[in-house]
Amino acid sequence: MNLNIDFKSRKLWTVVGSALLGVIILIIILLKYPFKEIFATFKNFTPLMVLLYLVVSVVIMCVLSFRWKVVLNAMGYKVPFYKLMAYRIIGYGLSYITPSAKVGGEPLRAALLKRQGMTFSEGLSSVIVDKTIELSFSAFFFLGGVILLIASYAVPGKLLVTLIVLSAFFLYLVWAFYSRIMKEKPVFAHLFKILRLHKFRFLAKHYDAIVKFEEPIIKFYKTRKKAFFIAVALSFCSLLISLLEYHLVLSMLGIKAPVGIVFMVFSLAGFAFLIPLPMALGTFEAFQVSLFAILGIGPAAAGIGVAMITRSRDLLWVLCASLLSLYIGSFKNIVRRAYGDRPIVGVGIVRRGQRHRLDIKIHRPSEKERK
Repeated sequence: MNLNIDFKSRKLWTVVGSALLGVIILIIILLKYPFKEIFATFKNFTPLMVLLYLVVSVVIMCVLSFRWKVVLNAMGYKVPFYKLMAYRIIGYGLSYITPSAKVGGEPLRAALLKRQGMTFSEGLSSVIVDKTIELSFSAFFFLGGVILLIASYAVPGKLLVTLIVLSAFFLYLVWAFYSRIMKEKPVFAHLFKILRLHKFRFLAKHYDAIVKFEEPIIKFYKTRKKAFFIAVALSFCSLLISLLEYHLVLSMLGIKAPVGIVFMVFSLAGFAFLIPLPMALGTFEAFQVSLFAILGIGPAAAGIGVAMITRSRDLLWVLCASLLSLYIGSFKNIVRRAYGDRPIVGVGIVRRGQRHRLDIKIHRPSEKERK
């Protein structure tokens, strides 16, 4: 019990500490660029532009949800689109408000799939496939932005080295992942051994579960080529629509930039969300200000304006996630259902062509009942 309390305390302090760090960075930036200077950049901020921006954001969420559905269909699971849309929004909301580099909501998405008759492991396999396709495509987008930036502008030495190292690192991760997957070799189990985690007795018992969990992931990449290419095409579409979304933000600030510039800023600025701070507090503003200064596409304060508009949009998604979680049964109940419903026996049945799972709790008689 004490260990559990200590773990929760450390987790709470980690979240609080990272949030405070983000707030400090944000305050430092705002001291340099007062609100008056920032709001002066909102030249074309009209209700029509805001509505169009929100519509485009919803379209992006729909495309990403459909990509997840394509993955699930290929893995043999039929889940209604509207439910996947709700689950993705809830996962996005949790990822955004936690210092998890936008992956904190992925286990929650897997937990929500238990409502559709899937085990947590099956759900997590589909989420990992969906996320690895997204991250690998984002890595190539980042690389494209770096190449354009280096070819078109005089980048400061330290920043140049940082961008090259990051690009090489991301490319290596993508290559390492797909090279092992296509050879039908496990990735996460391999990483488990590289980190020597199997040497710890309390972790070693999970190794076989990790190997089993990776089996459907390997099967998808090896045998579901059509679904993979459809998922890649949807990823490409989502990023193109995201470019349009970012262009709309710049238009609200009265900035007219060529497509190449928009691509550069969009592809590079996304790196700020990989830093484990809640809502990318401070880091997103810093990245935008730096990029605007290097590219000279507008006043540096406009970079903070971009961050404010984007953050407001994301907070609306967090609000939607909160309302949906309350409708479903709260974040706490969702997580408890994923991790707290053991011991159970899972029984799979097929009804009207659809797969369902029945979770039957095992009754363990108390000492008094045994007597």
